[in-house]
Amino acid sequence: MKDTIAKSDWLTAQQCSAMAWFGLREASIAPTEAERFLMEQGQEVGARARELYPSGTFVAQRGEKTAAEITQDLIGDASIETLFEAAFHAGPFVAKADILRRQNGGWHVLEVKSSFSDTGKIEALVDDLSYTAMVLRRAGLQITQASLVLLSRSFRFGDGPDRLFEIIEKTDEVNDRVAEFEGIAESTANALFDDTPPAPALVSACRSCAFFADKCLGSGLAHSVLEIPRLHPTKLKRLSAAGIIDLSGVPDDLKLNERQERVKYAALSGNTVVEPSLGVALQSFDWPCHYLDFETVITFLPLYNGHGCHQQVLTQFSIHHRESLDAEPHHSEYLADAQKDCEREF
Repeated sequence: MKDTIAKSDWLTAQQCSAMAWFGLREASIAPTEAERFLMEQGQEVGARARELYPSGTFVAQRGEKTAAEITQDLIGDASIETLFEAAFHAGPFVAKADILRRQNGGWHVLEVKSSFSDTGKIEALVDDLSYTAMVLRRAGLQITQASLVLLSRSFRFGDGPDRLFEIIEKTDEVNDRVAEFEGIAESTANALFDDTPPAPALVSACRSCAFFADKCLGSGLAHSVLEIPRLHPTKLKRLSAAGIIDLSGVPDDLKLNERQERVKYAALSGNTVVEPSLGVALQSFDWPCHYLDFETVITFLPLYNGHGCHQQVLTQFSIHHRESLDAEPHHSEYLADAQKDCEREF
């Protein structure tokens, strides 16, 4: 079990304290290839952001000193104006500041994210930044400004770092959020370190929770209400308030749509659902038929000339061609060369 609370633990606890409780006690699992791909891209974005402040100092553990101890040494050196990955440990809470700059007797904390500057999820990013600011303040720093460093939609491959990022001022929002966080900091820590997990509640975060089925509300259930596709948050909240987790307990007056009812029936009955109209629809197709599958990849930073951040790039296709229902299918495929832009060739 971990003996500190990191940012990911804190943010998870804001969604579900039970999920965070189990997470603190879960053995670390090696990331998947897809997860490593995202992590490496995030690291690349962070490295590009550091180019905005070329004289900055990167904090890294050396010898017997921890990164937090080295950070304190560097903070005490007035000649150093900018720190990267500065580490802090305040009580049970730990955090790293992506970029930390001296400012008016205090510090400007900047959080680098791979989201676009006009993201609709800005509040979640403010929460992220606010946790960092809370820990820094608890560690004794005066935070004079707080900002998000986000990607620009106008950036194109080959442009400099000054065009890659937009710095979004969020000091007022962060100050308000830190005040809220401080009000629940002790109770959150106590709940996460308690020997007994917090009482769980059915929330949207349950859908992606690794502990739901085996250790939490879904334990022992053959099917849960989370199997209902695109269930509206208000309906999920109603089920949660009624303590209904088992799919078989969904009341008739919940008013599921046709697709949702079909999924519910198939799950509970074990029967495959085949609509009578399917055969008619299939007979309406004219031969020959082509069966296409294709793949794309999205990278945080652009790969080719003219491309922007988060641009979707076609990488491969597979297509089967059949002249008639009884004919043998013919297959062709294409795999792009990652070293060049193959979209026209594709």
